[in-house]
Amino acid sequence: MRHFVQISKQVFSLLHRLTILIICHYHSLVHAQSPRFLPLQRHKVQWANAVIKNALKTKDTLQLAEGWYLYGKIYQASGDWLTSKRYFLKSLRIQEKRGDSYELARLYIRLSGLEGQLFHYAESAHYAQLAKQVAERIRSDKALSLAYGAMQGLYETDWSEGGAKPYPTPNLDSSLYYLKKREKLAIETGNQLDLAAIMTNLNYRAFVKKDIKSIDYAQKAVDIYQAQRDTLNEIKARIGLVNAYLTFNYLKKAGQEIDTIDAFQKALSIKIIDNEHYKRSLAQSKSSYYEQIGNFKKALENEREYVALERQIIHVDRDGLVSRLGLEYETEKKEAELKAQKRQLHLSQQNQQTQQRFVQILVVLLVGALGLSVAFYRISVKNHRLSESNALLVREQNHRVKNNLQLVSSLLNLQLNRLTDDATKNVLEETQLRIEVMSVLQRTLYTGQTLGEVNLHDFLSEIVKVGLQTFGYEHVQVQTTISPSLHLPIDHAMRIGLIVNELLTNACKYAFPDHKAPKWSLSCEQSNRLWALQVADNGPGFIPEKSITKKSSFGMRLIQLQADQLYATYQFEKNNGSLFQMKFKVQST
Repeated sequence: MRHFVQISKQVFSLLHRLTILIICHYHSLVHAQSPRFLPLQRHKVQWANAVIKNALKTKDTLQLAEGWYLYGKIYQASGDWLTSKRYFLKSLRIQEKRGDSYELARLYIRLSGLEGQLFHYAESAHYAQLAKQVAERIRSDKALSLAYGAMQGLYETDWSEGGAKPYPTPNLDSSLYYLKKREKLAIETGNQLDLAAIMTNLNYRAFVKKDIKSIDYAQKAVDIYQAQRDTLNEIKARIGLVNAYLTFNYLKKAGQEIDTIDAFQKALSIKIIDNEHYKRSLAQSKSSYYEQIGNFKKALENEREYVALERQIIHVDRDGLVSRLGLEYETEKKEAELKAQKRQLHLSQQNQQTQQRFVQILVVLLVGALGLSVAFYRISVKNHRLSESNALLVREQNHRVKNNLQLVSSLLNLQLNRLTDDATKNVLEETQLRIEVMSVLQRTLYTGQTLGEVNLHDFLSEIVKVGLQTFGYEHVQVQTTISPSLHLPIDHAMRIGLIVNELLTNACKYAFPDHKAPKWSLSCEQSNRLWALQVADNGPGFIPEKSITKKSSFGMRLIQLQADQLYATYQFEKNNGSLFQMKFKVQST
């Protein structure tokens, strides 16, 4: 019997970890959490209008600055960041003439946060520093607390986006420095609610480092909220205390805190916590607690609740992500129009550069999204015995990837219709073909019979068919020599598809025009683990430079990048046309 209980614990623990792993991996595809934008609130707009109307009537410039500030807050909450920034700058022109004040420091902090939302590091840091300097000069505790919070957030943000941009990475020491200054200031001023929020932040930092001090920080936050009779935040703090107790195996105290939270909600006959993220955290904590004390029935109940809440949050975040993409797209379009008015002479060059960067970023994001999708799919195959809820998450993720590809294709079509520059149009058309490669891979993957692998013959034939139709060369004689039994792993197939697409595009542009009988051939053979790919046309022939540089075409650089990822060797030859040969190995799984 003891041996059976021990095995049950191990099995439940394994299922728990696998569930969390899959959900966290899926959740990473939709970023951390999309911002919740509010519609324009009519009563607040009316109040701002009344303030501005009275300011104009009385010729009170400070009241007018306050009205512009209120408008900025309203549009920032609605997600219209450019409009919000314009109103904040109107208010700033008045406040700066007035000199140092709490209102000026508050406005700098708002602008710092707004530039942070637009991911403008230099501007966000500049306004945060100005806010701190003004707050220190006027010696306002309230302004200092806000300024220190802005500086703390500045140092906690990964401006480099994981090393992709030449901006600072998070500096936790500097962030902690300003958090401690906020703590000291809250103690001196007696601001208990601010102090409780700081204790919660310190609790999280210590919890991540597995520092036992996290218990003390969480307990202090609970005591403060309890004294202030802030029941909602008290319960949230108690959840953090439960997690700290569980980390250091204080199971009895963790159980007492869980009972206290349940008693709060039962006594008040309402749901205290209406935020899905806190509901999820509480369900996860309960599941972990009941698992550790051996009550697997309750642990499973709370685990199911946690999975349901996680799925609900994922749906909301997905919808928020699509909305945010639309907002960001509109924001970039407005910024481009403003720049065009100021620099009309350089419009063509700037437009080309902007579109190329936009396309490259989209391609990188799509490749990354598809790579994450592939990784998630492999995990789901290996763990096919998981609950039906996890299988539902897999299907939903695949549907979202397909929708994202369609969304990007639609965005490119909209942009293509607005362009007049032929060079930029060609770039977008070629990018659409690359996106189509990923769409074909998606369709082949989820309609095929082999899990985790792609039928190479069907996949490449579809790519060739779509490419020729796009360029209007359906009459080209195509010879495909690929065995229908050949299958490749998903990531290998994606890279092969991108290479074939680039070679076909190159042939359509340079080999087929003005040719009486254009021909194109494609073959792929396998010998043990060694694969050989060969693509040829009967055009005038083309051999690129031996070394690929930044000046080389994007297509050649893309071919080299995909070949490097495959650890492949390749070469171009002139043999009654252009001949491309590549060899690579596929590790057996």
